[in-house]
Amino acid sequence: MNMEGHIERMQNEKAHLIDKEIESVFPKKGLKNLDDAVWYHLGTGGKRLRPILSIMTCEALGGETKKILPFAASCEILHNWLLVHDDIEDGDKIRRNQDAVWVKYGTAHGINVGDYMCQKVYELILKSKKYGVADSIIFKLLDAMVTTSVRTAEGQTMDINLRQNNNPTEKEYMDMVTGKTAYYLTVAIVGGAIVAGRDDLLNNIIEFGKCAGPAFQIRDDVLDLTEGKGRNEIGRDIKEGKRSILVIHCLKRCDKNEREKLLKILNKDVKQTTDKDVLYAKKLFEKYGSIDYADKKSEELIIKAKKVSQKMPPKLKEILDFFADYLIKRKK
Repeated sequence: MNMEGHIERMQNEKAHLIDKEIESVFPKKGLKNLDDAVWYHLGTGGKRLRPILSIMTCEALGGETKKILPFAASCEILHNWLLVHDDIEDGDKIRRNQDAVWVKYGTAHGINVGDYMCQKVYELILKSKKYGVADSIIFKLLDAMVTTSVRTAEGQTMDINLRQNNNPTEKEYMDMVTGKTAYYLTVAIVGGAIVAGRDDLLNNIIEFGKCAGPAFQIRDDVLDLTEGKGRNEIGRDIKEGKRSILVIHCLKRCDKNEREKLLKILNKDVKQTTDKDVLYAKKLFEKYGSIDYADKKSEELIIKAKKVSQKMPPKLKEILDFFADYLIKRKK
C-alpha cells in the first residue's frame, strides 16, 4: 500500500466528516469573538492528519468509522486549542503565516477562545453516544484525553522552567519533550484502538509515542532554525530563550566566551534579541555539529519507535511507521 497516497485519499474522503463534527459544536454563525475566532484559527491551515490517523487506526483494527468520528474531531480541536494558548505563552504573533488568534482578537479573547476549545474537546467525545458508542468506551476515551492534556501541560511547564536554566542537561530536555509530545502525538491512535476494542495495544502505542514524540520535537528544534515553521521568522526559539537540544549540545562543547555570549543571547528579552544574535547562535551550532547531532538523535528515536511498532498488527504497524517517517522528514 502507498501509505502517503492512502492518507491523501482519506483526507479527501473524510475531511468533510471531521468538519461536520467540528461544526456541531462550533456554529459558523455563533458568538462574535468566539466561534468566529475558532473558525479563523482552523482556517489558517492544518491537514487534519491527527483525526485521519484516528480513523485509519480504528478501521485497521476492525472498528466502525462512524463511532470514531467525534473522538477524531476532538483530536483536531485538542491540537488547535494547544496552539492558540502556545502562541500566547510564547508571544508568537504569526501562526501558519497569518496573525495568531491573540493578535487578531486580543489577548483576553485569545485565552478565552483556547479555554472554549478545551471544553469542546470533551463535549465532542461525549457526543460519541449518538453513534452507539457504549458509556464504558466513552469513559476510556475521556480518560485518555484527560491524561494527554495533563501530561502535555506538565511538559509545557518543564519547557518554560528550563528557559531559566543556564546548565540544562539532555536528560532534562528529554524528560520535557517526552511530557510535551508522547501522549499528545499518539492520543488519536490510542482513541482509534479503544473504539476498535483493542485495549491490549494501548501500552505499546504510548511506548511508540515516547520515542516518536521526542523525535518530532527535535525535528521542530531544527526546523525553527532552518525553515521558520510557518512563522516568517527563523530562530524564534532562540529569541524566546528555549533550551533546545541544539542549545544543550552546543553549551557543552563551546569555549567559555562562546558559552557566555550564547547564554546572554538566550537570556535577553525576546524583543531585544536581534537577527544578528540568532545568526551567531546558528553559526555556533554549525561549528560544533549541534544540528547534525539533533538530526541523528531524531533518526535514532524513530528507529526505536519502529521497533515498538513491530509488535503491532500489520495494518497498524504500517500506519505507525509512515507517521514516524513523516515526523522527521516534514519541512514545516
